[in-house]
Amino acid sequence: MSRKRKLPAVLALLGTLVVADLLVSAFLIRDDMFLGQPLPPFAGRTHPRQDPWLQGLDDEERGIGTFDPELGWTWRPSSRTPDGTFTINALGARGPREYERTPPGDTTRLLFFGDSFTFCDEMPDDSAFEYYLEQRHPRLEAINFGVSGYGTDQAFLRYRRLGRGLGADVVGIGILLENIGRNVNRYRPLWNTRTGFTATKPRFITGDGGLELVPQPYATRAELRDAILSGAVFDDVAEHEYWLRRPPFPTTRLSSFARLLGGYVATRERSPARLWLARDREPFQTTLAILETFQREALEDGARLAPILVFPSREDLRDHGAPGATRSFYWEGFLAELDRRGLPYIDLITPLLARYREEETNPAGGTVYFKGHLSTVGNSVVADTVYAWLSERLD
Repeated sequence: MSRKRKLPAVLALLGTLVVADLLVSAFLIRDDMFLGQPLPPFAGRTHPRQDPWLQGLDDEERGIGTFDPELGWTWRPSSRTPDGTFTINALGARGPREYERTPPGDTTRLLFFGDSFTFCDEMPDDSAFEYYLEQRHPRLEAINFGVSGYGTDQAFLRYRRLGRGLGADVVGIGILLENIGRNVNRYRPLWNTRTGFTATKPRFITGDGGLELVPQPYATRAELRDAILSGAVFDDVAEHEYWLRRPPFPTTRLSSFARLLGGYVATRERSPARLWLARDREPFQTTLAILETFQREALEDGARLAPILVFPSREDLRDHGAPGATRSFYWEGFLAELDRRGLPYIDLITPLLARYREEETNPAGGTVYFKGHLSTVGNSVVADTVYAWLSERLD
């Protein structure tokens, strides 16, 4: 075909693509989302479900959550959710039981810091694994300092604030495998674009002198709200926000195809499996540095043991628990690195995966998960696994 004949065909193809692009933009992309998935370029609010939370920043605080100028958010001491599911005691830990700052002489005190899997979200106070530990082993005090939505960095900072001086024999830090992305994040919707939680947080960066803290940028709830509404939040967190330019190429609202490609790349880059397999990149290195520093400080502060509790998500068990699923797990490199560095950990993935695989043959035994978090069955497995690990190492 001659060039003169090719040109009209090329122009016709380009015209068809342009029309298709415009039709997708007009009829399939709504509120900057495609089939419920937010698309770049991301704005201060990436999902409509964030609007109610943002409006709540104007309201008087109630329930258990509160803004925190250092940690981003935390629990209000001596508070309770309206439905009574969650109770926070005077120390800021979960549950109605109050604890003295110095434990009784015949008691082994355990402190647990971490995210919603440590907090045991979606379960009542008496279904948390810490509660089971205390009920099954009366000489244990298991104090639950988990906070929903936390990164490992925030859990570590909360240990520094609340955990020191409590006479703990054991200090554990929980890490959900998904947390690797949170640990290099400063504005939550840039990591989890579908979240309903538009908060900022601190993070650590690594350097020759060890960990260096990058503080969360706002002193009040009003400052946070105003920055989100104006879009200034992106400028305020731009330094050291790993997810700000992910996808790593510009997109524009003028092209739906470019936005769809950007959305695919953004989702792919945020895969915990990809992050854990990239052992030379910042998320992996920063997460390991936080865990290493936490363990060193907890032991220096007087703890006898400072284990890392490794939690899987529901998706991890679903994807790897089916009959015939691969035996090569993406988290193996993480556990191998903990072994290499001599960082003791409690592998909760293996027993939870085993219990998950039993559900098909023993459905009466209950499911491991309830919605997005561990159920009473799952938390019971965690309690038994933690106790077995500690029994081998404590006199």
